Amino acid sequence: RLVLFDQAWLPRFGWTTLEKERLSRVLQHIDGKLLDVGSGVNTLVRQYGNGVGVDAYDWGNGTVVVENTAKLPFASQSFDTVTCVASLNHIPNRQEVLHEIRRLLKPNGRLVITMINPLLGDIGHKLWWYDEHRERGGMEEGEVGGIWKGELVKICEVANFKLHFHQRFVYGMNNLYVFEIDGK
Repeated sequence: RLVLFDQAWLPRFGWTTLEKERLSRVLQHIDGKLLDVGSGVNTLVRQYGNGVGVDAYDWGNGTVVVENTAKLPFASQSFDTVTCVASLNHIPNRQEVLHEIRRLLKPNGRLVITMINPLLGDIGHKLWWYDEHRERGGMEEGEVGGIWKGELVKICEVANFKLHFHQRFVYGMNNLYVFEIDGK
């Protein structure tokens, strides 16, 4: 269902969309004030109700459009939770963005990421004719289809995060990661 049908069609058949499956997993791990990086149409922030979404592309619905997600217009330690829902792989300067996220999180804050692996992501972005990147002209240099678990954990550790929780979902094709600030 997630490969063959446009996500907009799925509710007609009583099926959930990939976005709803991701958001239902992520919402369980949000606490306090939220920053959603790569927020798209800002669905997560609108559902949660206490936060702000930022994106480099204007998808509408209250998303704050920024030129560079590694330089965000917020004071240090402004957020309790930062999310990157299926977006970190579409940010070419991932390491810099993770350092910026660390700056923006309060001392007991958490980073919540959903991610597909690169193999499935590369195939998926080629097959899914309804992919949102077609609307903005395709993927840009530095974007990747997905990120392997080991690589994601490593780049998060470099930004002073430690993996607290990991769970596979949607037939094991997607991953939910919850990171906490590493107190070392």
